[in-house]
Amino acid sequence: MEKINGVSFEDWGAACGNIAQGMGEDEVCKILGIELPIWQQTNEAWAGKLGDLMAEDMAVATTYSGYFTNPKVGKFAGVSGENKLDKLLEQVPDYDAYQKIFWHQSLASEQGMDASAILQQYGFNLHDWSNLSMHYSDWFHSYVKHGSADYEKNYRETSAISDKWQNYWKENFKADGVDLGGDIDF
Repeated sequence: MEKINGVSFEDWGAACGNIAQGMGEDEVCKILGIELPIWQQTNEAWAGKLGDLMAEDMAVATTYSGYFTNPKVGKFAGVSGENKLDKLLEQVPDYDAYQKIFWHQSLASEQGMDASAILQQYGFNLHDWSNLSMHYSDWFHSYVKHGSADYEKNYRETSAISDKWQNYWKENFKADGVDLGGDIDF
């Protein structure tokens, strides 16, 4: 794949992921060996090109997501620093824990509750949740891979986990439901 201003797709994705995890743009520029205005132009150009690449092949989105959520690749491979995803995965170590929170905030929002407030109950902001969601989306697509020998078993397993938490939170919020049309006779 081509480079933009000498920055590969992998390095751009990793740079974006590192920035999202708190690395300053000045540090990103130093690692990439470019000046800030060049980084800003490169970032804008790659962001624009990403849509075109995804239109050609949706697997590009998964590739970018991988660089973004685990940005210690390419020129950033040897860079020290905390991998925030590792810390997040200590709190949400498996798909079951992820689905619990996913369905809690999803069904709470249907009851008029603020989904970001639900995430805050677990100690997450929207950026943290986005990182976890990308990680578990990648994990799911790898684990439940069409055509694999274990596809049906893995699909049933993940569906059961999802159904368990969806039903749990539906039951939890059942008393909070409002029937706006219950007193109307036709």
